[in-house]
Amino acid sequence: MTSLLSRKDIAVLPRRGFGRKLGNVRTFSVLGLPAVIFYFFAVVIPLILAIRYSLLDFNLLTSDGPFVGLQNYIDVLTDPEFWRAFGFTAVLTVWLLIAANVGGVALALLVNRRRKVFNALRTIAFVPSILSGVVLAYIWSTILTDKGVLNRMLEIVGLGQFQTSYLGTPLAAQISVIAISAWPSIGFATVIYLAGLQSIPSELIEAAAVDGARPGQTFRAITWPLLQPSFFVVCTMMVIGGVKSYDISAVLTGGGPAGATDTPALQIIRHGFVENRAGYANAQAIILLLAIVIISVVSFAITNRRGK
Repeated sequence: MTSLLSRKDIAVLPRRGFGRKLGNVRTFSVLGLPAVIFYFFAVVIPLILAIRYSLLDFNLLTSDGPFVGLQNYIDVLTDPEFWRAFGFTAVLTVWLLIAANVGGVALALLVNRRRKVFNALRTIAFVPSILSGVVLAYIWSTILTDKGVLNRMLEIVGLGQFQTSYLGTPLAAQISVIAISAWPSIGFATVIYLAGLQSIPSELIEAAAVDGARPGQTFRAITWPLLQPSFFVVCTMMVIGGVKSYDISAVLTGGGPAGATDTPALQIIRHGFVENRAGYANAQAIILLLAIVIISVVSFAITNRRGK
């Protein structure tokens, strides 16, 4: 090798390597460093401060408070209102998983065709998922209130005996919040499953059809096993979204009636900014963060294991 290169060429090689490394450093400084700085100030520092405040008897009217150790965490974990909110969140999450996976797969199979009408159906199915929860809750609040659109329509068509307070009783309010939360999740899952369906080689489906497999058999043997990555993505996103749900309950019911639609995220805002118990609210936020991290790690581990 050395016989083919002159001494001048050999001397240039290390310099080229150093120049390439220097170029990578400059590229990172221009493109990556601003993002790292922003992440540090927007995420890392607030997280450190939240952990610090969770160990104090802290409120927003004072700059500091006495150190109480893990007392705030103990208070959160022994608070029946927290567990009631967590129970409703668990029920909400289960229904989100069911609605997103069943509805998402069904719609994805329906619109996975090469026609303009199905392109329009894809757009219609996806629109709710790009709207904020506040907008969705406000729209549905005009429909489900006691004097809302739904009760008025029932009265007009002569079905006034079926009028009810959809947001005034605990069970009806819970069903309303769950249904409105599940609506955009179906559109999101449809897009994920549609991408998974379009990544399946058409040769496999055609070979199954040649062998005489029925559509149901093809779905069980080929389509669904190849949709497992999409399934785990949808499940992970639905679980995280369910655990940190806030906006729909906040706008639609405010956590009521009688705390029936309360969620941990809604409680954090209430304890921190309404009741001025910032230390308690930060402890609750850290517990919620740990729950989301554990769920994400477990989902990632399961996905990797299935992938191998």
